[in-house]
Amino acid sequence: MFKRILHEDWTHIIPFISFGLTFAVFVVATIRALRIRPGERERLATLPLDETTRN
Repeated sequence: MFKRILHEDWTHIIPFISFGLTFAVFVVATIRALRIRPGERERLATLPLDETTRN
């Protein structure tokens, strides 16, 4: 009886796991973006327009 329950119901958990992982990634990305220093933020903001390249 328990084998049948475990094998049939595990697919209902996968959407919750994928939502949790996606939510965690976005939360971590948001926290990292908010904690960037202002100087680094300015450097990253002008990066696509910066004509000097470092080799």
